[in-house]
Amino acid sequence: MSAVVDLVRSFHELEKRLEREPESVRAEIARGVYLTTPRPRAAHGGVQVNLGAALRIRFGWGEGIAAPEWLFVVEPEIRSEENLSRLLPDLAAWRRSTTGWPDLNTTPVSLAPEWVAEILSPTTERFDRREKMGAWGAMGVGYVWLVDIDRRCVETFANVRGSMTPGPVLEADGELAAEPFGALGLPVARLFPG
Repeated sequence: MSAVVDLVRSFHELEKRLEREPESVRAEIARGVYLTTPRPRAAHGGVQVNLGAALRIRFGWGEGIAAPEWLFVVEPEIRSEENLSRLLPDLAAWRRSTTGWPDLNTTPVSLAPEWVAEILSPTTERFDRREKMGAWGAMGVGYVWLVDIDRRCVETFANVRGSMTPGPVLEADGELAAEPFGALGLPVARLFPG
């Protein structure tokens, strides 16, 4: 029991460190592993906006949708003490009928999302693929998309008993169609500015 207490105490110390970081530094903890990275390149933000807009229009708050099923949020801070994690996904979504919606007036959010997207960059790719992917699986996130700007593709993953299992890779010349959203009627290439 004392080993668990020590792990939680260590996690709390990492959280204090995270909260002292300057605004220009992005800090995250994934299953007890601490990482800081600089702000991402502009292409990252372009992909983030394009993907978020496509999903929000289709499933969120588009015209004629009286009671949206999905809530999409850009870079919410997600915390799981049980999994020693405090993460910032590039995009996250909660589904009203499965996970419910979190209280957006509370930061960090403790309710794990149904879906997250990480936009890969040279400074975060290793962390996103290893520690962060493991944390998302352990937290119960249903689906993860890794959006690779340089390869111009979207890698999809589904949670199978706490592990993120690879699914289809959506190439730039194909359509954006993957769980949990199905076909979006959007070419993958349209995610990538330029």
